[in-house]
Amino acid sequence: MTEKRVVHVLTTVKGGAGKTETTDMLEAVLTLTGHRCTLVDVDDGNRGLARRVGVDNVVKLDWTSGIEDAPGWVAQYGSDSAHHLLFDLGAGISSSDTPVMAFLQTVWRMLHNEGARIIFYCIVSTNAPTSRFVERMVSTYGKIGTILIVHNDQDGSRAFPADIANRAEPQIDLRHQAPGIQEVRLRHRARLSAVIANPLPGYRLATALMATRVHAFARQLAAVSIIDPASLAALDGGSPPVPRLMYSTRRSSDATDERILCNGKLHDAHHALLANGLSDSELLTAAKAYRAACASWQSR
Repeated sequence: MTEKRVVHVLTTVKGGAGKTETTDMLEAVLTLTGHRCTLVDVDDGNRGLARRVGVDNVVKLDWTSGIEDAPGWVAQYGSDSAHHLLFDLGAGISSSDTPVMAFLQTVWRMLHNEGARIIFYCIVSTNAPTSRFVERMVSTYGKIGTILIVHNDQDGSRAFPADIANRAEPQIDLRHQAPGIQEVRLRHRARLSAVIANPLPGYRLATALMATRVHAFARQLAAVSIIDPASLAALDGGSPPVPRLMYSTRRSSDATDERILCNGKLHDAHHALLANGLSDSELLTAAKAYRAACASWQSR
């Protein structure tokens, strides 16, 4: 079966809501499940995507692009039906009356008319308003594409605006990533798929935690028919198993393989100490093991 061209548009109403991070995750899902991606950085002021993955790994658009530029752009970047195009928009730009938005709307409609599937990702974080944002996206683009709400749990609170809970649009979660793991990811200026495929020395387990998050995101994308569920098999077996952790990895200094293993041993020792039905001797052994694990964790 011929693969259908897919256009992914990622947008949010407020800066810092995790739009570029979501683009990063989506690229990893698509690339690691066998798709080819073109990343388009439309944030002319910040260039967060280019800074994250490297300028050579993105197509940059400036905000002076106009409607007259659309046909040539589509011919250059939108002609391959096997490609996925990922547009990382600047915060709030989707509601602006600017030449670049007229350009983008023309590009998307041209691709839609040629049979492409268009998906608009409304990024909702724990610190971004949404009441009118999603509704505006539905009214503006609902006729040419699918509107998808992404909950980005930036701070781990899951305190999302209540006004989106009962909306009809499909909704998925991008789970929280510990700051220390995020620091490790940002040390490697490359696409996330490349970071996962080539972990930094000493950070294989931190990279495996990134991969685990990508896999969880991929499963949700499959559940709402953004990717083929059969493609999830390609994500299995590529990373080492990661231990369950006692503490969140708040600093990159705690994200080394050694520290993550130490954190995992502390978790396991604590779990063993709290097990039901331990005899006195077993409880003493578990307590000693927990004390040793604590000492190891605290000796930085």
